[in-house]
Amino acid sequence: MRVDLGILVPALRGWTLCIDEQSPECIIVVRLPVWAEKFSEREKVYLALFITAKHLLDYRVAAAVHIYMVRNKVVVRPEALVRALREAEVVSRIPRAIEEEGPYAWEAVLYKGIVYAQQVLSLDKRVIVRVKPPKDKLERERLRVLLEGKRVTVRGRTYHVGGLVKKLDGERIAPWTYLVPRRNLPKLLASIEKKARVVMITT
Repeated sequence: MRVDLGILVPALRGWTLCIDEQSPECIIVVRLPVWAEKFSEREKVYLALFITAKHLLDYRVAAAVHIYMVRNKVVVRPEALVRALREAEVVSRIPRAIEEEGPYAWEAVLYKGIVYAQQVLSLDKRVIVRVKPPKDKLERERLRVLLEGKRVTVRGRTYHVGGLVKKLDGERIAPWTYLVPRRNLPKLLASIEKKARVVMITT
């Protein structure tokens, strides 16, 4: 099993965590204890991420743990975490962020990671975007198709081709009103800035 840490934290782009497998692509390999087989795939990933963060003492990896937990709604019992930390094997091509682990080093890394994770997670939150379309009917329809897509018929079957809002993981909630993740707002604004006026309402 492999996890691209860059999907969780952009600063870790290129870091591949491998769980119970070895490959030249693996930056970090975590071999979980045999008893961890009873866990679900999400729980195994969470365990491996936590072990990696504790091993490297890197707040960005600690942030990845928190982000994964929030997005996937997964937790593992503390006693299982402690046992896994003691019994798992870790092979890393990355040096520790903190060479000497003091009594409070992990706590500092963990809480700094959580703060950083909250900044990343805030980009997942959706904002309401209201678009004021042009008055010209043709330009108005072109903008609607760009944002919402259109229906096409192929060999007698009708399909809906998603527009820009769908591609940006957003959704239409009312005429000319959409919910769009904050991280994707720049792409949306850049695509329609010359075609319409946009009003954003933070949710």
